[in-house]
Amino acid sequence: MRKNYLSILVLVLGISLTANAFVIEWDKIEHWVGNGPNKAALVVQFDDGGEEKAYVWGYRWSGSDIQPSGEDMFRAIATESSDLYLFTQYTGWMGNTVCGIGYSPDNSIAGHIEYDFDSAMDDPCISFNWFSANTTLGQTSIPGWDTPDLCEAAIDEAKSTHILEHPIDARNYGYACYDYDHWNKVGATAAMRWHAGWYQGYWSYWVGGVDSESLSYSGLGYTSRKLTDGAVDAWKYTYLDGPVGSNDIDGVTGASTPWHELDYAHFNSTGIDNTPAVVSMRDRRGLYRLDGTRVQEGSRLLPGVYILIDGNKVKKIAIH
Repeated sequence: MRKNYLSILVLVLGISLTANAFVIEWDKIEHWVGNGPNKAALVVQFDDGGEEKAYVWGYRWSGSDIQPSGEDMFRAIATESSDLYLFTQYTGWMGNTVCGIGYSPDNSIAGHIEYDFDSAMDDPCISFNWFSANTTLGQTSIPGWDTPDLCEAAIDEAKSTHILEHPIDARNYGYACYDYDHWNKVGATAAMRWHAGWYQGYWSYWVGGVDSESLSYSGLGYTSRKLTDGAVDAWKYTYLDGPVGSNDIDGVTGASTPWHELDYAHFNSTGIDNTPAVVSMRDRRGLYRLDGTRVQEGSRLLPGVYILIDGNKVKKIAIH
């Protein structure tokens, strides 16, 4: 195998990835939902000043003629997960929008979300009208002073479902209330992570394969996104008040901050097959296929493109 690696180094033709790039390694994912031969990964990265980690979950399904959506995966994982919390809203004929994401041990974040109706009513960016329907935008009815009670009921229900369904949506009112910036984390610990937003910041959606260099900014919402075997859906919170065009914010997509190191184990859970809790990129060395599986030592290398990880260096290489 040593000879093979020497040949590999000579045949490096691919793109060198930055230290912030990642490659999904399927055998390291500890948190799986579903069954079947097809697999996809969900990656979530916060930007709240906390730990610089991008958390990973796995999703499986059966049937070659079945293409679950990105929303199907997210909902399934949140429902069964002990740490992922989804805030979503039906916003129109294209389906649902991700309003917010929470992450905490035992889904404890569910007890620390509050809706600030007063600040929402004072927000000039919000076009929805709670007391007089904005018919210009298609609003057909109003929730009025029942709004806080409706939102509180949704928050209570999400404590058991792990999915907070925004009640002031397009299905019930003709036009959705984009007030996500006013659903706040209150009295939470540092381990409870939360972002919800639309005008101040939002969850940017990236889709592609196991190599983060292949991820592209999605032109579809997660309801319309159809998964294929080996797909990766990645969510990164993005602030909208930064210096657009700087090194940290893309001037076209508004995407902020590089991808962080992947966390497969989450809160140091034992997970499956006693996989170590967290493996640093500096401790990972080896050759991987593009589907994220590791090439065993001594294996014969077939022609193709591989990913070589050596400490914090990641390279694409071609074998002829």
